[in-house]
Amino acid sequence: MQPETTDTHDGWPSPSTALNRFNPPAGMTIGLRSAVMEQPIRFGFSLSQLHLLIKPGTHSEVAMQTNICSIPNVPSWFLGVINLRGNVIPVFDVHRLLQMDNRRRERQTVLLLDQGSDTVALSIDGLPQSVVLDHKLRDMPPLPEVLEAHIPAAYAKENTIWLDFDHQSFFTQLGKHVMS
Repeated sequence: MQPETTDTHDGWPSPSTALNRFNPPAGMTIGLRSAVMEQPIRFGFSLSQLHLLIKPGTHSEVAMQTNICSIPNVPSWFLGVINLRGNVIPVFDVHRLLQMDNRRRERQTVLLLDQGSDTVALSIDGLPQSVVLDHKLRDMPPLPEVLEAHIPAAYAKENTIWLDFDHQSFFTQLGKHVMS
């Protein structure tokens, strides 16, 4: 500890003197740093046995029990559209696209990704969760062919493999398929 100096006329030290008074012992860290804070925290969601990560910086929100307006003559994995604050948002059922689940629910939880005209929605299992990633995998796990080009990396967290999901390229490709 340094000797106290009073730089003000009231007998109180100046702010800079007060803040620089404490000298921690060697090896001690000041603040809220921890191993968890040093690893990136990401948000992810599950689709059956797949665990997908939302790209950092992506605006996302969950709409619970949303009414989806179906559209005739489209693939079964294109559920339809929802009206979100006056915006018409396409909703996709990736479960069906990947042939993981054939049930059709009238009201379901959807994850909305991006904002404005770029917003897309997909039905998800449960709510998104925060994930602290342990380590990046050197080799990619086997993936459904339709996802391969949209998963640039995979990470292990305990016994779960989390896949980096490029939703923009994925939904752009799906949109082209719906339009054709």
